[in-house]
Amino acid sequence: MSDLQRNGGNMTTDNNTSRGRPSGIPLDTIPALVFMVFIIVINSGVILLISSYSRLRTTSNIILASLAVSDFLVGFIGIPLLVTCSSIYMTSICLSTNIFFIFMAQSTVLHLTVMTCDRYIYIMWALRYRDIVRRSRVLTVLGLTWFISLSCSLVRLTWIWNISIQSISEDLALVEKKDKILFTFNMIAFFFIPLIVMIVLDAHMLLLVRKQCQRIARENLPMEFMKREKKLQKRQRRAVLTCVLLLILYVIFWLPNFTLEFLQQNHYGQIPFQVITFIYYLRMCTSLFNPLAYTLRKQDLKRKAKSITYNLFPWLRPDPTENRTEQYPLSSRSDL
Repeated sequence: MSDLQRNGGNMTTDNNTSRGRPSGIPLDTIPALVFMVFIIVINSGVILLISSYSRLRTTSNIILASLAVSDFLVGFIGIPLLVTCSSIYMTSICLSTNIFFIFMAQSTVLHLTVMTCDRYIYIMWALRYRDIVRRSRVLTVLGLTWFISLSCSLVRLTWIWNISIQSISEDLALVEKKDKILFTFNMIAFFFIPLIVMIVLDAHMLLLVRKQCQRIARENLPMEFMKREKKLQKRQRRAVLTCVLLLILYVIFWLPNFTLEFLQQNHYGQIPFQVITFIYYLRMCTSLFNPLAYTLRKQDLKRKAKSITYNLFPWLRPDPTENRTEQYPLSSRSDL
């Protein structure tokens, strides 16, 4: 393929024109290196946090740890490939970059779908949750998630490797046709279908939580029971909203990339360099904001992260005397 921008998923131009360009790290890739550091540090922190403490190794947190591994690989492998492609303009490296980011996009959306299904079971069948969502089943589903993502991203190599110099024009036309079919399949199987499934499940969960809150408000329940139910409802609502937030972030950060690839697949004219650069940086944000979103919103991870932070940096710990003095005028509030 002559257009490495489409094949490599990077800010490159025609292979013939790129030969005369100087090698070295372009200035526009320096922010990518900053992203790389933050992505590796934050996601490795999440992985270590969940794997180091047995109380945090719940089935839902195992799903989050697997998603963190996927995001970690973006910083550990994806961004170095991206920078290398932008620096030396090798077709093989740029192709590997494109395939790897397709792999990460599919892995991310499948992990989010698994996470949403996990929360749906937790809310719909709370009493049977531990019987339904067992660790062995979760590990099996996560293994299938990684296998499907990797297999579907590597399938493109089966026809790219068959390009022959003697019949290059015909082979390139066939590759372009197969690329369009694969892109259409990926958009349907790994974007629209998971998107519809997650929207339906999230909407059903939000509706169910709302009905439960209204039921509790109508019934004349004992105060102790009502407090316990409200606490449960708050925890369930937080879990659903976390799934909704991660879904919104995925659409915001990856939909422009899919749109760009669609335009490039169908040759809709020259796309400005600044737009391409912005879109490629935008898709990196998923791996940065995913761990921040679920760590800050999931109470067990948040409490443990705060505890470790206060132990490492004692001066950040809030003064307990100030908290006690501030609690007195607010003691009558029921929402604390």
